[in-house]
Amino acid sequence: MNYTQKTLAGFSWQTLYKGLLVGVAMIKMYILARLLNPEAFGLFSLTAITLGITESLTQTGINVTILQSKQSVKYFLDTAWVIAIIRGFAIGSIMLLMGLFMQGYYHEPKLLGLITVAALVPVIKGFINPYIVTLHKEMQFFQDSVYRFSLVLVESLAAVILGMLTHSVWSLVWALVISAIYEVIISFIFFQLKPKFAYIPSKGKTILNNAKWLSISTVLNYLNENADDFVLGKIFGTHALGIYHNAYAMSHKANYDFSKSAHHSTLPAFAQLADSPMRLHRAFLRSLFALVAFISFASLPLILFPKFFVTFVLGNQWLEVIPLVRPLVFAGILQSVSNLSYALFLARKQYKILNFHLMTTLSIMFILIIWWGNSYQLLGGVYGILVARFIGLPLILVGILRKEK
Repeated sequence: MNYTQKTLAGFSWQTLYKGLLVGVAMIKMYILARLLNPEAFGLFSLTAITLGITESLTQTGINVTILQSKQSVKYFLDTAWVIAIIRGFAIGSIMLLMGLFMQGYYHEPKLLGLITVAALVPVIKGFINPYIVTLHKEMQFFQDSVYRFSLVLVESLAAVILGMLTHSVWSLVWALVISAIYEVIISFIFFQLKPKFAYIPSKGKTILNNAKWLSISTVLNYLNENADDFVLGKIFGTHALGIYHNAYAMSHKANYDFSKSAHHSTLPAFAQLADSPMRLHRAFLRSLFALVAFISFASLPLILFPKFFVTFVLGNQWLEVIPLVRPLVFAGILQSVSNLSYALFLARKQYKILNFHLMTTLSIMFILIIWWGNSYQLLGGVYGILVARFIGLPLILVGILRKEK
């Protein structure tokens, strides 16, 4: 099977996986929207932001380095595990400090406790068997999809069950912890090859040297995905942030998740084609066309009938979500184009254009969310996100046309 066929097969499995994921997410949202209030979703968004920004700030690029390398996963296994464990404890420690800041910044006393519990997640995940990345590197997309879907299923079931028992935001946070424990367990059950706590400096240097530019990309990418929550939560409070959270989950996130499937399945193939610029360029354009056509078609029902889907999935108490849906759908489509392009840039190691695009989009988004949000409320902030995604597209085109590594 050639790289194009492997990529298509991977995209097919990843698309099926994301389709199932969207189904699970809608069921989860249907139940939790009737158990929890908007404030709970807003508090969870801020907790998740703290977890994500701390993880991105300490990014080591282990998985991407292994994918880019001609060496096998086994070559990096022990060293990668040691780095991941140390990183997990570092993230947990930083999150405790972030909890103090977030509690004061948003004037939400509950945040410190929520973030303290969420700090267990990176500590636990640090012990995941790094050999799990072999599913991605060797393009075993069926097994990879089953593995990842099981994580989401466990987290969703935990959130729903705990939500029924507690009717509290704590159900969402403890579900993250339960999912992390499950992920560590199955990462060791799935594979006979287990890591040892042994650090080899030469291998560690390879990982950490590659992390310099990747860390910047990871932080900027995370901020592009989550700075909206950070700013909107500060301007409008946790109730409005909860409204936005579910509007985003129904529209922008669904499209963006499909693009992450494409990114996930194409990156290993693109990395293998990095020494064949013309083949890589053709493979990228085919993947991009297929992705845009697919998500545009899949988005049509939500664009045409937003009120129906909001009332059906969330209920009549969430009508404030309706005007936010269409602009967020289009913003998700635009970001999907960018996200697939990032796979191309990573394969070519074009970190500068990648980081420049992320920084530009992020800066424009910050300005427009604050400006239009203060002028036109939550809807203004949402249109600021859409316009920022659109303005950044020319830079993506520049990066695509630069075929050299």
